[in-house]
Amino acid sequence: MVMVMNFLRRNCADPRKKIFISIFIILLIFLSAYTYSFLCQDTIYAGISVDGVYVGGLTREEALGVLRSKKDIILPKDGILMITPKKIYRLPFHDINYEAEYGKALDEAYSKGREGNIFQRMHEIWSIRNRLQIVAQMRYNKEKTAKILDSIRLETERKPRNATISVRSGKIQLTPHQTGMIMDIEKNLEIVEESLLGRTYEDVALSVLETVPDITIQMIDKITTRLGTFSTSFSIVNENRVHNIKTACSKIDQYVILPGQVFSMDKALGDRTAGNGYKQSKVIVNNELVDGIGGGVCQVTSTFYNAVLLSGLEVVERRNHTLPLSYIEIGRDATISQGYIDFKFRNNLGYAIVVEAKTVGNQVIISIWGRVPATNNKIRIRTKIVETIEPQGIDKITDPSLKPGEIKIIREAVPGYKVEVYRETVDSSGKVIHTEKISVDRYNPQRKKMRISPITGLEEIGDKS
Repeated sequence: MVMVMNFLRRNCADPRKKIFISIFIILLIFLSAYTYSFLCQDTIYAGISVDGVYVGGLTREEALGVLRSKKDIILPKDGILMITPKKIYRLPFHDINYEAEYGKALDEAYSKGREGNIFQRMHEIWSIRNRLQIVAQMRYNKEKTAKILDSIRLETERKPRNATISVRSGKIQLTPHQTGMIMDIEKNLEIVEESLLGRTYEDVALSVLETVPDITIQMIDKITTRLGTFSTSFSIVNENRVHNIKTACSKIDQYVILPGQVFSMDKALGDRTAGNGYKQSKVIVNNELVDGIGGGVCQVTSTFYNAVLLSGLEVVERRNHTLPLSYIEIGRDATISQGYIDFKFRNNLGYAIVVEAKTVGNQVIISIWGRVPATNNKIRIRTKIVETIEPQGIDKITDPSLKPGEIKIIREAVPGYKVEVYRETVDSSGKVIHTEKISVDRYNPQRKKMRISPITGLEEIGDKS
């Protein structure tokens, strides 16, 4: 003030100029006081809206109250719809604590015009008049939303179901496949969050992925033709063996084998235990028939092997028995021993096939079904004995229960054989157009076996080998 008075004494000799300058100074002081008061006010500056609600001239607390009172107007609806292929679900906003972060929005509104020097602040205050729209950020409870999505997942997800085919006595019945459904919770959280945080409030289609089963109806709907069939006969006297034959048939009946798939008989039959349905019967061990679980499954395996050969399928693994068998021609049998010897073949036809295995009376009948062949060619199996192996010596068992000189024959000598097996393709005129050597098999000879009295002279019956 002293400086102003000194300025007036030196420069204002003219009374009118002195009055003018005095008025100017008073106005300047008033303007400075007003500016100071304006810049120090505790209300939001004019021209600012939050979510379309005007908050200029209000304190932060007043503005918060106004926004909360207009919540129902600001949010167009209380929830969004979540759509799955099976059902439509509603996601209420109040269930996930969905709300606007008005505290942060008002902090931003209040900060406008309060940074920088006086001129910067005044410039910003002037520039935002009626032109600044602040959109509040949204927040929600992610954990609650994930739990809701997980409950939807449990209702939506399902495992795929294979198409099935049933072949019974030439009649074919199909059941279509069912696709599976899986939901990714994290991915669906992102979809829901985009609608919520983006404030689009659009109903969302949840991501549900379809999974295709291993066997679809398209893979089996053209199976109409019996490609190959084979049968063997069995005695109905041994009930346990008959039971095992029927059990083994049930394990492979209606078995679908896909293109390129390798079928394992050992795996299909499962454990040869009582718990898996098998009973005690005779099996071949070390060239002898002995009691064992699962006797009879080899006859089913041998029958199956021939059906496979006659269907033109590729044999991957097969071994013949050590002894010739009564129910099938030598060279055409297939043995099996759990975890040790298997019968395997590959479906090399380029399309799915199905096995029909059954017993009718005293016969095992196994057929392989597929599509109608491109030609009328037939397949036949030819065996050729290339060597006969005579047994050498006699097996003698001393039996004290026999009378002196008494001899009882347990088994007559049986020759062994070396056999070649061929698969021939024959055209409609009966001409062989292709020959394939399938195997060269050896069957061991069996020596004559007898029981003798302890006092029987060895020289009477020959040397023991």
